[in-house]
Amino acid sequence: MTDHLYGHQWHDEYDDRWGLHLLLAGDAHDAPRLRELIDLLPVYAYGQVFVEVGATGGQRHVDPADWVLPPGMSLTVLRRSPGAPRPRRGQLLAAAVSGWASEWLPDGACGCAGPFALWVGCAASPDVEGLCHALAQRLDLAPAHLHRPDL
Repeated sequence: MTDHLYGHQWHDEYDDRWGLHLLLAGDAHDAPRLRELIDLLPVYAYGQVFVEVGATGGQRHVDPADWVLPPGMSLTVLRRSPGAPRPRRGQLLAAAVSGWASEWLPDGACGCAGPFALWVGCAASPDVEGLCHALAQRLDLAPAHLHRPDL
């Protein structure tokens, strides 16, 4: 599997003096790719991982205890509830990524706050697709690179 992005390569040369901040986000179907990306990270990597999972059946279980992350990375599992109203696939992930972007990449953010690298999966979700399209438009002016899985 290869990934595409808006503007740059995933494996851009990294200089730890830059203070690169990472966001890796996807659903349970993206978990193997997310783990591959995590395995590529240096020990001094900093950022967040969001993984959305279903309430029951049909998706690979994501147990945070099984994931080995650099000390500066955190993992949040977003579990859709089985009751009503039940969020549709990608809705929780889109909300989490949107919240992250509001905090770390607000409109008019200073270029000195970055750089940031984002990998956002859950490509079949209209919520995530819409959010990533909006982020791509906005990130042209920010010190950030948005990567998406190739479909």
